Amino acid sequence: MKTTSPSKISPATSASSPNSSRPAILIDGAGKTYGDVEAVRPISLTIEPGETVALLGPSGSGKTTLLSMMAGELEPSQGSIHLRGKNLADLHPGRELSREVGMIHQQYDLVPNLSSLQNVLAGRLGDWGLLKSVISLVWPQDRQVGLTALEQVGVVDRARVRAGFLSGGEQQRIAVARLLVQDPAIIIADEPVSSLDPARAEEVMGILSESARQAGKTLVASVHSTDVARTYFGRLIGLRNGGREFDLPSHLVTDDQLDALYTLEGLQDE
Repeated sequence: MKTTSPSKISPATSASSPNSSRPAILIDGAGKTYGDVEAVRPISLTIEPGETVALLGPSGSGKTTLLSMMAGELEPSQGSIHLRGKNLADLHPGRELSREVGMIHQQYDLVPNLSSLQNVLAGRLGDWGLLKSVISLVWPQDRQVGLTALEQVGVVDRARVRAGFLSGGEQQRIAVARLLVQDPAIIIADEPVSSLDPARAEEVMGILSESARQAGKTLVASVHSTDVARTYFGRLIGLRNGGREFDLPSHLVTDDQLDALYTLEGLQDE
């Protein structure tokens, strides 16, 4: 599908130029348990700067848990995670963490009563102080940065519209624009197109992957569609029952491997 080539945002401080001598993400035996339930079995993997990686697997396979650990939203029960050479556990919430990693959730996390532009500019909260953040609720700060991001995802005409009045596809684009404004080195996306019809899913995924590619960012996302995964990601990791089933370049993943990944036989309850 053809997408409009976006113009790159130039924020005051950018984290999108990774240190190429270090992995973007280094996971060393990280796992997550809840009581007796092993949501993610200990896993070790390396993701290089600029890689596009899709996590595949049935519901309850551990995709969201693993992504949340990568984004610093969930602490591993064991092992460690490093982002561009920095121990994730040592990164402070706010500016330090937001420069390294940003996450798009399935629910988008938009504020319904705020305009699209204000929601997009929330991506700057990690860099702003409290006063500037409060002022922006009334008079949006760094307007041009936000408008550029909205133009990049094709909804600049919706800048003044409250998020609660937007369609699902438009809300999805706003969430992507907010992450572009945040400008992290690593983009984490949890089912970023799960609520969209196939045509809109392809469009939004194209915008997200192309924006990441042009800015040299690392993109890790969970997706349901194997066609989308093969089209927009260079590497596929299959998860099942909390463990890794395969980790291969997308063109080497076979239909048989995908069928085995999603088969109901032997699948644990969520």
